Amino acid sequence: MSDELILRAEPREIHGKKVKRLRREGLVPGVVYGPVVSETVSVSVNRREFERFFSRNGHSTITSLEWAGGKQPVLIREVQIDPVTRAPLHIDFFAPNMRVVLRQFVPIVMQHAGDHDGVLQTVLTEVEVEALPSNLPHQIDVDISHLVTVGDAIHVSDVTLPDDVTVITAPEDLIASLVAEAVEEEPEETVEPEVAEGEGGEAAEGESTDSESEDQDA
Repeated sequence: MSDELILRAEPREIHGKKVKRLRREGLVPGVVYGPVVSETVSVSVNRREFERFFSRNGHSTITSLEWAGGKQPVLIREVQIDPVTRAPLHIDFFAPNMRVVLRQFVPIVMQHAGDHDGVLQTVLTEVEVEALPSNLPHQIDVDISHLVTVGDAIHVSDVTLPDDVTVITAPEDLIASLVAEAVEEEPEETVEPEVAEGEGGEAAEGESTDSESEDQDA
């Protein structure tokens, strides 16, 4: 890699429910594992530093994780997120064999959107690829400037990637297309039939007469 990305960590000896103390101190617990690691290593990283790093580099970029007594190229394989605060709770760092190709989902980023008819409907947000860890792209830029009229679409087969990256996602899979805007039909007005005053009056009088007749019969 031309520019090495470095994320600093600290060895971690606190486990289980006690990691809540680490989170209160602004740290996020994590583990390092993979085929080149003899045993799982417990670490922690600064929460704010990790959030900034992850927002810029994502999960498909090889990162050099450094801690006292260790340094390892890793991928951020999984991040557990608090459903309420959206803060990271735990991180899985995967240490791959740098000489063996692996499969990884890479995010799609739409580029060069212009004026167009209809509504842009996104179907895929990431594509699965296969490559050596050091060749994995950070993101896949998709040019959508040619999507102009309803019916225009872009598929996985339209994406251009370096020769050392192989796309695993089916080439016919749809990434995005322009669809017609939904038109809401206005509800029809319901007109209630008018009732003539005479009809209502006669009915009322009839009811009154019947009632009087019943009283007389009783």
